[in-house]
This record gives sequence, structure tokens and C-alpha cells, in this order.
Amino acid sequence: MLQIEDASITFGETTLFSGLNINLRDGELACIQGTSGKGKTSLLNAVMGFVPLSKGRIIVDGIELNRETIDIIRKHIAWIPQELALPSERVKEMVRLPFELKVNKGTSFSKRKLFDYFETLGLTNDLYQKRVNEISGGQRQRIMIAVAGMLNKKLIIVDEPTSALDEASSARVLSFFLDRAKEGVATLSVSHDRKFAAGCHRLIELI
Repeated sequence: MLQIEDASITFGETTLFSGLNINLRDGELACIQGTSGKGKTSLLNAVMGFVPLSKGRIIVDGIELNRETIDIIRKHIAWIPQELALPSERVKEMVRLPFELKVNKGTSFSKRKLFDYFETLGLTNDLYQKRVNEISGGQRQRIMIAVAGMLNKKLIIVDEPTSALDEASSARVLSFFLDRAKEGVATLSVSHDRKFAAGCHRLIELI
């Protein structure tokens, strides 16, 4: 599903990583770990086409990432950054926004499916009617993980999915991604959460 070949990212005179190779298969949940400044988030941004590689190439579902293919590739990916600021006043508006994007046209929003995922992730249905500023960062994080699952993408890219969560909620998030893996979805994550990382199929160290 995702091939990263001989990849390097350099900013100025600083090389974050070089010679990186990753082959992520369908139905595989992988976690990237490493100390700060090693380029973990930059790698995820590179897969999304937000940060260029200094060397190497990225292939998503058989399509090599470049200026001509970036829009096609983004149609295959659900992207959950660590800090997500959507211009919505209420949760019910926030969860629908991704379905209005051009890359997600053809995917319909289902309130019933959203609430099913809410239950899996330990969220209550009353959150749907709340204002975004009334919910916690951890709740917002899990809500957008639920939405990502609803987009029916072949690949999920997620940065620190459990950073604002307690141990029980983190376990629910891990279980959610493993359930998506059983459906054939590949997930590439970055996480400092050791228990989350230990539950993934693969651990990738950036050193």
C-alpha cells in the first residue's frame, strides 16, 4: 500500500533522516518512534505531499508521488495531524467537513456509523450536539479518528493519536486501528506511547 524508498529529508544543513525504506502492506498497522527532531512528523507530511523529499521516492497504491499525482494520491489517504483546527463552531459541523472536500466526494456521511465508532472509542453521542470549544482535546482527537475511519480510505496517516488520552482511551484507539486493519486498511502512525506502539504490527525506529 505504501512504499518509501531510500528517502531523505534535509532542511538547510540539517539531515533529519536518510536512506529510509518502509514497505507498508494492506491491513498493517505500523508505528514510527524516535527521539525529537528525527523527522517523524516530517515523514508523515512527506507522504501527504506537504514536505518534499531531498532524495528517494514515495509510492502509494502503486502510484509514485509527484506534482502531477498528488491529488490522486490524497484521495487514497485519511490524514489526522496531531493539531487539527477545523473552522467549525459545533461538533456536528466539524465531523461533516471532511466529506465536503473534493478528495472525498462520493463518500457519504452516516450519523449511525459515526455513533458506532463513538461507542468503540469511548465517546458519548451527546458530543455531536456540543460546541467544539466545550469538548476536550482528547475527545476531539477521538472524534476525528472516528471520522477518518468513515472516509473508507485505503491508507490512514496519523500523528500522535493517543497524545491527549489516558491509558484506557489509548487502548480503545489501538483497538479501533486494529479493527480497520482487519478490513484491509493500512495505517502509518507516529507515537511516543509505548503501549500503543507495542500493540502495532510493526515498529519503525528513526534514529
